[in-house]
Amino acid sequence: MRVSVVQGVFEVSGENINEILAAWANRHGLRISDIYRNRFFYFDIVDDAAGLYEISVFEDAQPGLFGVRVTSNRRRSCGFIAVKPSDLERLLERAYFEVNKWVHQAGGNKISSA
Repeated sequence: MRVSVVQGVFEVSGENINEILAAWANRHGLRISDIYRNRFFYFDIVDDAAGLYEISVFEDAQPGLFGVRVTSNRRRSCGFIAVKPSDLERLLERAYFEVNKWVHQAGGNKISSA
């Protein structure tokens, strides 16, 4: 499976990952914070209890698969299994749920894009 980046668009076998990420981010009021070496996408999130979180999407070592990782400034981290682009949105929802769980455990109520 061929992976390429053309003019800032991350593609896997012709499937535009940016479209998946942008649609998911818009639904949750987030935005892509950074793209590192055209292989890692980051969503920086803050909460109303001084928490910082990051959801990162990266190309897995196995071609054609993507991983998602969630980290926080409170030394929490969670990784998920790598999936095909067609399952990426579902995995992002699990990551977002994890962030929400951490926010509520820390006494926060609201999250937003950093």
